[in-house]
Amino acid sequence: MLSPTVNVKWHGTGIPGDTPANDENREFPIKGLLLKKQNVILLLLCFSGHSANTEAADDAGELNYFQELPVVLSASRLYQPLSEAPNAMTVIDQKMIVDSGFRNIPDLFKLVPGMYVSYYKGSQAIVSYHGATDQFSRRMQVLIDGRSVYMSPNNTVDWANLPITIDDIERIEVIRGPAAASYGANSTQGVINIITNDAGAVDGKHAKYTRGNKGINDADARFGRRGETYDYRATLGYTADNGYDNLTSAPFQDHRLLNNSNDNNQARLMNYRGNYHPDGANSFDLQFGFNHDIQGVGFNDKNPTPAAPTSTNGNPFHDLIANTSFVQLGWTRALENSSELSVRYYHIQEDQSEAFPVYLGGVYYPGPVVQTLSVGRDQLEVQHTLRTSESNRLVYGTNYQTNTVNGQSVMPPLSLALSSTSFTEDLQIFANDEWRITKRLLLNIGNMFERDAYGNKDMSPRVSLNFHVTPQNTFRTGISVAYRTPALAETNFPAIQPGALIIPSATATSPALIPEKMVSREVGYLGEFPDWDTTLDMRLFSDLLSNGIFPDTTTGIFVNGMSAEYHGFEATLKKSWNESGNLTVNFAHEFASSNAPALAAAGYSYMQPASSLVGGDKLAESLPLNNVSLLYSRHLTGNYSFSTAYYYQSSLQPFDRGWIDFQPQQHRTDLRIARSFEGAAGFKGNVALVVQNLFKQNYSEYIASNVFNQRAYVMTAINW
Repeated sequence: MLSPTVNVKWHGTGIPGDTPANDENREFPIKGLLLKKQNVILLLLCFSGHSANTEAADDAGELNYFQELPVVLSASRLYQPLSEAPNAMTVIDQKMIVDSGFRNIPDLFKLVPGMYVSYYKGSQAIVSYHGATDQFSRRMQVLIDGRSVYMSPNNTVDWANLPITIDDIERIEVIRGPAAASYGANSTQGVINIITNDAGAVDGKHAKYTRGNKGINDADARFGRRGETYDYRATLGYTADNGYDNLTSAPFQDHRLLNNSNDNNQARLMNYRGNYHPDGANSFDLQFGFNHDIQGVGFNDKNPTPAAPTSTNGNPFHDLIANTSFVQLGWTRALENSSELSVRYYHIQEDQSEAFPVYLGGVYYPGPVVQTLSVGRDQLEVQHTLRTSESNRLVYGTNYQTNTVNGQSVMPPLSLALSSTSFTEDLQIFANDEWRITKRLLLNIGNMFERDAYGNKDMSPRVSLNFHVTPQNTFRTGISVAYRTPALAETNFPAIQPGALIIPSATATSPALIPEKMVSREVGYLGEFPDWDTTLDMRLFSDLLSNGIFPDTTTGIFVNGMSAEYHGFEATLKKSWNESGNLTVNFAHEFASSNAPALAAAGYSYMQPASSLVGGDKLAESLPLNNVSLLYSRHLTGNYSFSTAYYYQSSLQPFDRGWIDFQPQQHRTDLRIARSFEGAAGFKGNVALVVQNLFKQNYSEYIASNVFNQRAYVMTAINW
């Protein structure tokens, strides 16, 4: 079977997603997730309803009737079997999450072909598609239940500060490739949609404790109840670890940024989700949560002391304190003729602060620099889903988003106090249409109009054609356009943000940046082979980036001017053995080219080649040529089970790092062994031992001193 966790057989019109309205919330609870997407409001994209095609509808019914179809929600904002989605997608379900043995959400994306996962520090994850583009991964949109956590001023995701645990996740849908037609700007490489457990998914109590080396010490408790008209669940959690070891990568002991050992992390969180469903037509959803995180940050070069500073380090070891909170409200109403109206509002607040001494101009200043950052986001979205004919479905809507950013930096040693405040608005109007032309041919058309925070007005169209050669064999071809809005940290350089000392520059100005543009083309194949319990998903793609934004270190500001091409092949193979064993294999072969050498020749020192791997093209060098992941799990006798995973990545040179941080190829094998048990009165539990990097094939991540060596921990969970 394919990977999504929801499998449904339809008997009727053959239009996927056409289920009785009064079953939407009780028998098919994921209906309330239809809206789960992101961003803001304007323009009007109306696709005319195609005339009813009785033959097409009948043929579609015949095609879908005999299939057990996996359902995805993210690609077009419509319920669709994976074989009819307009984009290549990977679904990470609960079983894969458990079998992986991972305790950190970012690590799960190692199970996605072509995804790059690494860490700038032990608590600061980097998740991107198409290689190690930079520390912030600004081209990947990330949603939690439709709530965008892609935040200013860096337009990135603070993975350590998300108010959910890995056990709160019901599944993750990853769109591999641009999806701006559904989610607007900032999804030029792809979209990660994390879907948490429904309010009624937890009926009882659950406790879990994890303990291991590297300071690993996690605990969480969940409880919930399903009621006749109201369901709820709540989570309390604590996570902690010491990050990487205090290692220095020989023979580069004297490099001033190598000692990166202050990267411990402690987080305390809570979240709540409730759903009120008074009748078969209306559903009201409430979510809120909070996360308090303390991250060890900064660098220590040659171990300077207050008495005898020996370096020019302006970012010494210290703590970064971050708080995140959110509230999300949603209303879904089932209308006549399988139509649905959804309204969602959410507010996110992120606050960060830090205080640290500095060493500048040969003078040590013990009086701390204090920097704070406050980011607030509000978004309102309205969406209408309807069937315009027996062969056509349409979803359209609008959303409006505001962002407020306030940064302050107080530097008593220099008698300076800086502050900056920014307020931005973003407006989107979107529409996606699915037309079943014949039983074998499906056309998906989508478009998004967006007016971004800087007044840019862009259209992001997408066209995809899916051809069912047989009910189990589908070919897909598509083309789409996407844009990335410049980050506040790029348009207002230097921006006040924790994690870096802000020194005003007389030469730095705010350039008139325009959005990056990505044009993507792909051809895909999805095959199901029931006799072998096997599925195969393959994709060829070509992405063209223009107006790329990069830092010009000759002037100290960000500018447009980079162009790049990405080409590659991706494949996922899934195999099952009578429900007792499962195998997932992901493979990606990718390469890139850009005008980075020409920019370097023009004097842009940031683009200078760090090695001669790919003819001096540093962007090309940042993309691993091959990427492989393998996950195998099996149930054994005596309530035992085990899973093992293997991860391989070709060598690469991080785009925004120097030659010293070159990453050799990586090999890593993980192992998980678990035993479940039951007690009286419905008491159940399990104990699992997880060993990561089983064979101690140590490798570095992003920064040379981030050496990943063997880690082991025990997870104990009970339910009652």
